Amino acid sequence: MTTNRRAFTLVELLVVVGIMGLLGTISVGGYRSMRRGMEEKGVMQNVNTFIRAAYQRAQIDRLPTAVFFWNETLRAATADDNEVVVGRAVAVRRAGRISAISGSLLVDEFSDLDKTYPTDQDEKANNSDKKGVYLYPLDNLSQLESGTRLLRSIIEGMVYLHEVTPNYMSDDGGRTLDGGKLSSYAFKLVDQNGVQWHPGMAYGFEFANIELPHGFIFGQNYSKSYSDPIKEAGAMVFNVGVNNGNGLVAGSGMGSRTSIQVYSLRPGNDGSLTAQVVGNSTDPSNIQ
Repeated sequence: MTTNRRAFTLVELLVVVGIMGLLGTISVGGYRSMRRGMEEKGVMQNVNTFIRAAYQRAQIDRLPTAVFFWNETLRAATADDNEVVVGRAVAVRRAGRISAISGSLLVDEFSDLDKTYPTDQDEKANNSDKKGVYLYPLDNLSQLESGTRLLRSIIEGMVYLHEVTPNYMSDDGGRTLDGGKLSSYAFKLVDQNGVQWHPGMAYGFEFANIELPHGFIFGQNYSKSYSDPIKEAGAMVFNVGVNNGNGLVAGSGMGSRTSIQVYSLRPGNDGSLTAQVVGNSTDPSNIQ
């Protein structure tokens, strides 16, 4: 029994190779699209979870919170590579109020700061306690939301004893009565960073932070300079909502801004990065 075999012509071979190459290109393109879609979905889930945690913290602690967004350039563009940019955010909770200012000391006489932080008189305090900690002004929530600057000072990680001697009304002889010394504790400024602190001003500390994957940013504006890497993207503020006994009323505690837009930086036709919309975060007060 003989088998008929026919040799492929050069044209037929080229057609077969072309079809295989096309199928390979389609599969690679489909894989990349699927991977990008999964990555974008994961980024939006993380952003939504982070923002909702900040909103819920305000309602549970019954204290205002704020989320500050910005984009940071980690590497400037070179002749061979594009710049590397990431979106970042911190969630800040109100912690107290400044009651007095003495030089570089921010006094809070109504908080037991010495019970929370090491003091300058503590034998266990060391140089690591002097490393910078961010202190955020958290006074005027609407102003924070409408502002464009990321305002925060740097303070030491320890607190300092601050003593004052109050003077009371004079006695019958016209003498001023010495009330003795009153002790309180204060934060020490390392870098005021443009924040105008004053007595009665509320302050807060960050309790959570998030960094997006490389190429994902908040909003579409970012710096291309590594020497000036920060580009602010605004803030969201959450106040204490109304509790009617059955849970929070939908939308309560929200400021005027209810979402943040996330972008992805992708190479354009000329090879430079362009910002393309990924999605908007969901309203954290929507418990549905």
